[in-house]
Amino acid sequence: MRFVCEWVLEVKNHVIDVVQRLAAHAEPVARWKAATEISENLGFSHILVAQVDAADRGIQWVNTSMSMDWMEEYLCEHYIGIDPLFEGVFQASRLVTMQTGLMTRTQAETQKAYALNHGLKAAGMDVFACSRFGNSGTLGTHVSLVGSHSLEQMIGACPIDLALYSGLLAAAITAPVPSRANDRLKPNPDALTVRQREVLSLLAEGMMTARIAETLGISEAAVNKHFIAARQKLDAATREQAMAKALLQGLISL
Repeated sequence: MRFVCEWVLEVKNHVIDVVQRLAAHAEPVARWKAATEISENLGFSHILVAQVDAADRGIQWVNTSMSMDWMEEYLCEHYIGIDPLFEGVFQASRLVTMQTGLMTRTQAETQKAYALNHGLKAAGMDVFACSRFGNSGTLGTHVSLVGSHSLEQMIGACPIDLALYSGLLAAAITAPVPSRANDRLKPNPDALTVRQREVLSLLAEGMMTARIAETLGISEAAVNKHFIAARQKLDAATREQAMAKALLQGLISL
């Protein structure tokens, strides 16, 4: 009993320390710096906090201690559209974990999925624990805690529950900091959203509207809405022409 009480007190003290250190900085850059230092001391190799629109899988901003080269590749390749971690937290109100580098080519649905799984491993990000904070279908805050070994080691190294610590980061990090990634994410009214790319990609695979809606888990009306928006942005008369232009411009791939 005494051991349990001492453990609870130690966890409480760690939480108080984290809250006080984050609250000591009101300016976003200083608070983000404090968050990365705290996370490193708690045993995480990297962290990521991002604001994401659940409706169209659009990243509004992202603060991360990951390599900017890797982050730019992630954004350029639109990996969020096939990222199982993001999909997992969109569908579950709990911590979602993943060990990278284990996917075989036969398990991968696409070459891009395989490239993402092993690209994370090659970048030194071995295990992820991800959470989403926010109402379903709206803007939400995504938090990723990253370790360089195994989930068990990451949990063992952190004196605070991972879900609790993720919640503290989500509450504290509420604004973007200057970075190459956030420069790339600045609003561009002519850029295709992730959903618009998805419907065009599935059209390129030969799917009809009903099948696209079923695949993406959205209504046929929503699919048509995304087609119309993509046509307008690409100055295309038909959805087929929009698909062709997107292929030629490298916005989607087969």
